[in-house]
Amino acid sequence: MTPKKRPHKMAMLPTVKREHYSREILLGRISMFQAGKDLDMSDTSVARYISSIPEDEKLRYLAEAMHDAKVKTAMQHAAIVNEFGEDTDHDLKWVLRELKSLLEGAKGDEDRMMQLGALKELRQSLMALADLHGKLNKKMDIHLNLNESPQFIQLRQIILTVLARHPEAKTDFLEEMKVLNVIDAPT
Repeated sequence: MTPKKRPHKMAMLPTVKREHYSREILLGRISMFQAGKDLDMSDTSVARYISSIPEDEKLRYLAEAMHDAKVKTAMQHAAIVNEFGEDTDHDLKWVLRELKSLLEGAKGDEDRMMQLGALKELRQSLMALADLHGKLNKKMDIHLNLNESPQFIQLRQIILTVLARHPEAKTDFLEEMKVLNVIDAPT
């Protein structure tokens, strides 16, 4: 009689919690020791479970993390550019209003003429910033690599699974994928 193999303690955790710890360990954000301590199990037990995770699932965790990091970085850069533009527009409008009011009241007043000169310098600086802002808005591109997209990796795995059932089509498909540099798998 063969003894029954019990499921691993980590495998019995709720999916969200199990995936959280697996992802954090694989990404190096927490140690197996810390995960074991949090989950009330030994670090060797955690290591056994992590080593049992299939490679495609590990790849999915890594791809999701890379994708999320790229999107987060792109969003931060876009927010900086947008914030920069709003401030520049606001500041430029303020300078133009001040210039208009000073021009109206500056006739013959030395102090006003000094203020006007300072505002003229400030206006030139803001115009240069506005020009830079316009150039940045035109050049803002976000590039994402499909090979790092978790959804694409999952789709690619489904396609390869289906093609395994049809060897003739698989060879042709893999050749086309190699030409596009999408996959580097033996035929």
